Amino acid sequence: MSNRAFLTRTKFEAAHDGASWGWRIGDDYVRSYTDARAEHEVPADPLGLLANAAAEATEDERQLLENLLRFERGMSIDGSWHDYDEIAPVLRRALNGGED
Repeated sequence: MSNRAFLTRTKFEAAHDGASWGWRIGDDYVRSYTDARAEHEVPADPLGLLANAAAEATEDERQLLENLLRFERGMSIDGSWHDYDEIAPVLRRALNGGED
């Protein structure tokens, strides 16, 4: 398990489609992104962004986030470190369908 997990709010530029918004998520083993959102659909608040990313996680992304809980690891969100104690309640709610 890596302790270098990250989540970054991202603006995606495409010459043919214009801009879209989403996020990039990953660690040493997984790299993924979501890119089909409007800017207002992607929270600027780090924990709000984490909640959205966790709620919409693919199987690989979900495993990454569950490993953060299992190994009690924090993660970088938009370049700022967030300790386990800060992200754990958000992840539990999002990954368990709203229940802590």
